[in-house]
Amino acid sequence: MAMPGQLMFARRLGPTARLLIWLLAGASCVAVDARYHALDGLRSGFSLVLQPARAIMRTPFDIAAELGGFFVRHRLLQKERDALLTERARLLVDVNTAQELVRENTELRTLLQLQSRPGQRVIHAALLYRGHDWFAQRITLDQGGGAGLRRGLPVVDASGLVGQVSRVYPGSSEVMLVSSPQQLTPVLVERTGQRGLAAGNGHSRMELRYMPAQTDIRPGDRLLTSGIDRVYPAGIPVARVSRVSRSQSSPYLRVESLPLAGLDRSRAVLVLIADPQVTRP
Repeated sequence: MAMPGQLMFARRLGPTARLLIWLLAGASCVAVDARYHALDGLRSGFSLVLQPARAIMRTPFDIAAELGGFFVRHRLLQKERDALLTERARLLVDVNTAQELVRENTELRTLLQLQSRPGQRVIHAALLYRGHDWFAQRITLDQGGGAGLRRGLPVVDASGLVGQVSRVYPGSSEVMLVSSPQQLTPVLVERTGQRGLAAGNGHSRMELRYMPAQTDIRPGDRLLTSGIDRVYPAGIPVARVSRVSRSQSSPYLRVESLPLAGLDRSRAVLVLIADPQVTRP
């Protein structure tokens, strides 16, 4: 039964009518917004409300992009680091090579100055290898009998006496170093002129033997060849005194010295040969 004020035969709008109404309302809103920009405020409000949602939805993509960029940058930095390490190693090799060339040039210039000694000629030789037993204190040179070498000839480098030729082969020769226990070298103290006999101890060192306890000799004194044996020319640097000690039970001093020649580093040496055809001034 209809209530008072209510239409008895009222009908609801059908779906088609409601769709048409909504389409008409939507078209009206579009027309009004396009014409008068009436919905800009509403659009701005919705944009502000939806901003956090958009940020949350973008977060996974931003993280993925950042991670991708991180790995790319990491690979690029690794490549740059490897390239820099390679360049640094190459520069170090070049520096070491240049330093070695400077050292060799200095050594060769000093050796060339030694050729001006009257009464002798020299033969240039290079180190081939050291003896397998270093305690034997021997080295092998690239010059031998074919170049005029013979046993007993002195061998020097830019700093002093290296040793004496002990064996000669056609294309090479063996040198016994001054630090060998089998090698005895007549020397004199440069400062005082005191003569003595220097012997190797087999450990790249030398000892000055049979020096009386009252001898004036000090650490730092330089020992030169005396020339008294007619094997070594006089005045070749041999060693520098490193230690002088006295013993109550012995009448002689214990004098230790270090060879001046580069026994463990020289690559170029000179073999000295007395030339009787050259007259001394």
